[in-house]
Amino acid sequence: MHFIDQLFMQQVHPDGGLPLVGTHVIERLNLETGEALPPSVNQKYLEGSYSTKLIIRCDGRKVRIEGNPSRWQRMDNLFGLTTLDECVGIYNHILNQYGLPPFTKNTKLIPRQTPDGKSTSLVGNGAEITSIDWTRNLAVGKGNQASFIRGMSSMQIGRGRKPHLFPNGKSCGWGYGSSWMINKLYDKAFELREHLKKDKRRKDGVLEKQLEYIEKLITYCEEQGVVRDESSLKQLLLKKHRLQFYGLVSEEDFYPHLNDIEKAMKTIQISHDVHKSIADQLMDLNIVKSRQAANATQSYAIMWQSGSNIREILSESNFYVHKARLKQIGIDIGQQFDITRLCPTLKRSEIIKVEPLKIPDWYEMPTVAKSIILPFRAIA
Repeated sequence: MHFIDQLFMQQVHPDGGLPLVGTHVIERLNLETGEALPPSVNQKYLEGSYSTKLIIRCDGRKVRIEGNPSRWQRMDNLFGLTTLDECVGIYNHILNQYGLPPFTKNTKLIPRQTPDGKSTSLVGNGAEITSIDWTRNLAVGKGNQASFIRGMSSMQIGRGRKPHLFPNGKSCGWGYGSSWMINKLYDKAFELREHLKKDKRRKDGVLEKQLEYIEKLITYCEEQGVVRDESSLKQLLLKKHRLQFYGLVSEEDFYPHLNDIEKAMKTIQISHDVHKSIADQLMDLNIVKSRQAANATQSYAIMWQSGSNIREILSESNFYVHKARLKQIGIDIGQQFDITRLCPTLKRSEIIKVEPLKIPDWYEMPTVAKSIILPFRAIA
């Protein structure tokens, strides 16, 4: 199930006369004609409950809001709003607080005058979507997140978009810097923990109830192995496929553009390998009593793998001591080492199965009515 994770929206009111909203305004004047030009207004940040933020701006004619409606006034957005109408409902409540008209649906499209030789473009009579992020949660199994992300980072997606794997292995993206589309995969539990660290450092602190809920959410994400699949559709793509006109498009119209990751997953089989050192295997099985003995036996096994003749290095009695230990974990230093027949440190290898993440019964789903009535304060 995809839901909306970010939405940038604007609407132009040709008659003007709307209140100016921003942190400051610059009045402009044409020096040659003395004519007053439209004022320039910068953006204003709004902060809501749980450190959520939105950006609003109005220069008297154009109204614009940027942000994540699924996250507004909520502790998290593991699951979010699935329809455009729900998101616009939240935005319209905020516009009302500033005496601004609500975003409305387009009912007709009008050809816009363009220079000679340029293709015709259309303008609507309602709100325009300039950027939208669609997200879904994948359950890949506990502990498999890094293996899945690294496996996917080996593939190009879409039209030859190359992957970028972050150094910590927790995130991978395709198309960074693109004005067309950006795809991301990242470990959701890791992201929640990073945000939790920031919340704990806040001066006003975080309620114990909130901390318990987020910790429970993180544990759930770790147990399920949650990887976030995020698709950011930019303005060029939206205009190319006429997806920018709110009211004339449905949620289903966006879905064909959200399949690049899914298509890549169908062409690759990713396994999760768990490796354990020879010394750790000897200790776990109680074959030796001390770490010193385990390390000593491991060192001879490594020398054997490098081509050394252990019989010539050790006395006969010591050779059989180490040989007996290693045979209990499937290594026989009495035979010549053959790398094609032996992988002594591989503990387990399993194919990663990807499934949609189920919503737990205790999860607090977003409610538009609840989200839009909580108090919020504006910050510069």
